[in-house]
Amino acid sequence: MQARRRAAPAPASGPPTRRKSLMSRGGLPRWVRQVPYVCVLVGLAAGLAVEATGHFKKGSLVVGAAVLFGALARLVLPAGQVGLLATRNRAIDVLILVGFAIAITAVAYAVQP
Repeated sequence: MQARRRAAPAPASGPPTRRKSLMSRGGLPRWVRQVPYVCVLVGLAAGLAVEATGHFKKGSLVVGAAVLFGALARLVLPAGQVGLLATRNRAIDVLILVGFAIAITAVAYAVQP
């Protein structure tokens, strides 16, 4: 009678995992790609704060300017550096953001105080 061989136990740590690099392919830190998006969000928050204080027209103009800044950032910067502002084709993104900025500004001027 032959003795059965036991299978070698699996390593306790599992397969080696890759560590994510803090740098992106372009040599910049990964968080730098989100800076334009964060700037737009800060502008929107500032505009809403101004609107909450009772200045609807000024707040809406700040919101419109923030959205227009997002369109400009999407137009000028490459897709890898605009973060979440890059969702579709560049031309479509810019047209939609400029359209929203114009609409928000038009509503701000159309509404009576």
